Amino acid sequence: MWQGNMKAAKLKQSEQVELLAFLANCLKNGFSLTKSLQLLPLLWPKRRKQLARLEGADLGQLLAGLGFNKTTVTQLDMALSQGRLDESLAQLALLGRMKNEQVKKLQGELAYPVVLAGMMTLILIFMQNFLSVEFAGSSAKQGDLLLLVLVFLLLLVILLVIIAAAYLKKQDYQSFKKLLTWPVLGPVVALYGQYLISYDLGMLLASGFSLQQMCDFACRQAPGSLQEEVGRRARDAILRGKKVEEVIQKEPFLSQDLLMLLQAGSEREELSRQCLLLSRLLFNRLRQKLSKLIVNVQPVCFILIGLCIIGMYLKLLLPIYDSMQQL
Repeated sequence: MWQGNMKAAKLKQSEQVELLAFLANCLKNGFSLTKSLQLLPLLWPKRRKQLARLEGADLGQLLAGLGFNKTTVTQLDMALSQGRLDESLAQLALLGRMKNEQVKKLQGELAYPVVLAGMMTLILIFMQNFLSVEFAGSSAKQGDLLLLVLVFLLLLVILLVIIAAAYLKKQDYQSFKKLLTWPVLGPVVALYGQYLISYDLGMLLASGFSLQQMCDFACRQAPGSLQEEVGRRARDAILRGKKVEEVIQKEPFLSQDLLMLLQAGSEREELSRQCLLLSRLLFNRLRQKLSKLIVNVQPVCFILIGLCIIGMYLKLLLPIYDSMQQL
């Protein structure tokens, strides 16, 4: 029954961001976490009964039931245990807002190309029906072949987008690892993972954790999450006699800039501040990469549309040219 209630109360992405910002503001204004969670029905009065049934669950269970991914739940659990929940909530709310803004921007960039593609599809259907009757005996099939290739490419792009969206929604280590091999999305996913791990390292160092303690703590987080997998892999590598530098070089979700910080030989408190600064730098790089990626989406769409127009012209003109030659 409790699991059914949790499933019924799942939030949309925009609502998740709103919840994180609400909890961050409550904690900032002196409310306890328990009191802040009790105030959640104020956000969504229509869900008051659903949210009231969730009282008594710990933070991780509550957020997982509301639809938050493993990575976010793990990061907030780690922040809660280190007494930095308000800071982590604010940071994740900022990241969530950035994601939503980028999605809206992407939708705006794709709106015009999608309308054009829809109109072209209707024209193509008309041309196919008309030309198949008028030029049934024509042997010119180059236009048909080009259009078939373009339709195949379009379907492939749609399939890749669906797969990428499914991986990004899971936000676990294995999904991120698969996306790393993608030519355009891979660098963005790597930056996102490096940002999360650098931020968590900074928090744990500030709390006085040693390297072994950080690995053990990460291994106790949600199974399959980014933090748990990176911590377990790092711990296993160190137990096999690997140096920390080798672990950083081989783990794609550990920023190579960490090597420079370690080589500086700073004290733990100073290293913590440096890791948090690095996380902010990675966050800015992530924002810039996403913006650049979205800006490049529309030109690629127009190139594909241009190729479709060429294909339609070939489909229209080649049969006419072929018929003229046969006269």
